[in-house]
Amino acid sequence: MKSANNRNFISIKDISREDIENIIELSRRYKEINGPLIDTKRIELSKKKIASLFFEESTRTRVSFETAARNLGMEVNGFSGVEGTSVKKGEPLVDTGKMFSGYGYDAIIVRHNLAGASRFLSDHLSIPIINAGDGSSGHPSQTLLDLYTISEAFGSLDGLHVALVGDLRYGRTVHSLLQAAELFNMKITLYSPPGLSMAEWRIEDYERATGKQVVVASDLTDVLEHADVLYVTRIQRERFALGPEGEAEFKKHQGRYRINRELLESSAKKNLIVLHPLPRDKNCIEIHPDVDSTPYARYFHQAQNGLYVRMAILTTILKQGFEGRQYPNRIQSPSWVDLPVANGNKKGEKLVYRLDEGTLIDHLEVNQAPRIYNLLGLDKFGTSDHSEIVLCMNIRSQKFSRKDVVAIHKVKLSPEQMYKVALLAPEHTINIIKENRVVQKQKAKLPSPLRAIITCANPICVSRKEHNEYAPSVFYVEKHDPLEVRCHYCEQTLTREHIELDC
Repeated sequence: MKSANNRNFISIKDISREDIENIIELSRRYKEINGPLIDTKRIELSKKKIASLFFEESTRTRVSFETAARNLGMEVNGFSGVEGTSVKKGEPLVDTGKMFSGYGYDAIIVRHNLAGASRFLSDHLSIPIINAGDGSSGHPSQTLLDLYTISEAFGSLDGLHVALVGDLRYGRTVHSLLQAAELFNMKITLYSPPGLSMAEWRIEDYERATGKQVVVASDLTDVLEHADVLYVTRIQRERFALGPEGEAEFKKHQGRYRINRELLESSAKKNLIVLHPLPRDKNCIEIHPDVDSTPYARYFHQAQNGLYVRMAILTTILKQGFEGRQYPNRIQSPSWVDLPVANGNKKGEKLVYRLDEGTLIDHLEVNQAPRIYNLLGLDKFGTSDHSEIVLCMNIRSQKFSRKDVVAIHKVKLSPEQMYKVALLAPEHTINIIKENRVVQKQKAKLPSPLRAIITCANPICVSRKEHNEYAPSVFYVEKHDPLEVRCHYCEQTLTREHIELDC
């Protein structure tokens, strides 16, 4: 069964191994033709219009996508960089996308500096969206051409040792490639300068999906002795923060490693291939030009393959779509767990939080009541007799020794407020009180997705309010115990201790 988003190509996590193998096979056939198509596919696609929206600069990705579309007989329009566009005037991303959709374009290729921008756009448009790289989140079409190049060299994607070298923190190509490696029998080694290592949550994703452990290497020579594929990335100034602090961090990491012919001939396996998404940085080049003429160098073949792979992607999306991967645990109905009411009275210690009618949030950790008060916006109820709120802190508890309690007179919490309590206080109970009796006792069960409740920890996620794209945060509950949630847009995971709630 195909997924609901099978006409979009946003993330490697959305497609299956079969989808990847189909793209590789179609790319191989297009490469054999080696030029514009004159067949039924070209005739079928010749009336399609593609919008190429590159909010960030690009050479290979943009040119290969646009050439691929024209080889398939399509019309292409758009922009490269925001100079001279309404984006420069402050136009929101969705407005730009709706304009091209309204002009009758059949698909949009988008590159953006914000992570999750393409996913956000796909949520608002009915035409297919193709992610050509967003923020440091991912670059799925690059990964497909990487895999095609590897399969050309070795005949298979299974049983290979792939080493990812360079900027593994900000480099979006390696993030998508690690996601794809989950689907194949690969050994993964990571080597990066200090401070630019792969995010722990990405490593945990891979290890959980495969049952294999990622190797984090400290010696490049040792990596070369065992790897079949050396995937090198540059240190990217544009991924660091703006201003002097970002410049200082970039300078600190620049030039930390360099691959040259002498190193490869002395240390590498004879059949090693060196890949690089390009461009190289000529000011501090990470792969010396003396490697270009060796059998190790495959990065120019890799770039050329981008044309055929992107022809295959466009054909697949506009004709039948991907099979995709399913995430059944992401579709849940909001619910609450009813608990037995052992004692209908809630008089409290020395009657400090006795309720005649209202809501009692019980079994909070010590010193947690003020945070609950602020995050639930309880201050808006004021202190009048009809909406009195009492915070009781560090009082005796038969179950937990000490606890905090919040008593809210004449007020019932909204579902969103209850979810916030559940995110902050896993041991909480919520008592609904009427006429001096507890009529219902429950715990909130987190729904999936959680909307506009959690702030994404990724500073360049499109959902962050400071970016003014008006993308409400959306998080899926990946695990309940221990709690783990994943951002719908940038795919970053958060555990309970790292969750920051929207106020």
